[in-house]
Amino acid sequence: MNRTKQIKHWQGIIETLTASYNRLDDACNAAIKAGCMDSEGRLHEAIWGAFEDAVQIIDPDGWLDWWLWDNGRGGHGMLASANGKKPRAIRTAAQMARVIVDFKHKP
Repeated sequence: MNRTKQIKHWQGIIETLTASYNRLDDACNAAIKAGCMDSEGRLHEAIWGAFEDAVQIIDPDGWLDWWLWDNGRGGHGMLASANGKKPRAIRTAAQMARVIVDFKHKP
C-alpha cells in the first residue's frame, strides 16, 4: 500500500474511532445526568475500559490513545511528529494519520 493509501486508511480509522468516542461520551454523560450510571462505577469503567482496549489493539504504539485523550481529538492542537520531521499542531484526522504513517515507516 502506498503512502497516500496508508494515510487514507489511518484517517478512516481515526474518524471512525473519534465518532465512536463522541457517541459513547454523549451516551455515558446522558446516563450519568439521568442517574442511571455512576461515573466511577463498574458499568462506566467497563464501557470505557473496553473502548480503550480496542484502541490499544488497533494501535499498540499509542498514537490513537494520544489523539483521543491527550490531544482531545484534535481540540488541543498539540504538537507531534515522527522520525525527525518538524513537529506540527495536530488538529485533524488527516494530520494525525500522517504522523502515524511517518512513525510506522522509520527511515
